[in-house]
Amino acid sequence: MEEELKLVEEARAGSAEAFCRLARLHQRRVRTYIGRFVRDAVVADDLAQEALIQAYRTLSAYRGEAPPGSWLLGIARVMALRHLQEEARRKARETQGLPMLLAQWRARRGEDSAPEQARHERQLAALGECLRNLPEGSAALVRRHYFEGATATALAAQLGKKDGTVRILLFRIREVLRECVRRRLAAEGVEA
Repeated sequence: MEEELKLVEEARAGSAEAFCRLARLHQRRVRTYIGRFVRDAVVADDLAQEALIQAYRTLSAYRGEAPPGSWLLGIARVMALRHLQEEARRKARETQGLPMLLAQWRARRGEDSAPEQARHERQLAALGECLRNLPEGSAALVRRHYFEGATATALAAQLGKKDGTVRILLFRIREVLRECVRRRLAAEGVEA
């Protein structure tokens, strides 16, 4: 611990090399600790890196009351919990409108059940056909995200892309599906 405290003091004095040595000493431990909270390896790696960057930025706040490794794990914990909270909020945003839409659909169905049910069945059939006609890569992305529950973050890591890129791909695929369903229903004389 004395050597680590010396590295902290050197880093505070402006030695980036001292902080790098300190980070190397604890990098694996920080990554493993975050991995207990976050199961996605790529996200855990990113969060570990962010935790070390945060430690560097807030080095002056370290008081020496705990060993530097414990201090780094505290920062890692905050990073992991913040990530989990953001993920929970994102998932809630993505699904918050679903119960309301289902309630509206059920209410409409009660008003005019048979025609509404028939229209809904035609929409589902058209969507099924449109899904089958998607290119395999797009179909796989839809299957993984919408049917298997993979997050855009997880898909991005698997595909080697950024989250935003995957979200845009999913948006474009939805637009293609929406237009495909509209065309199929129009050809059948069914209102979309």
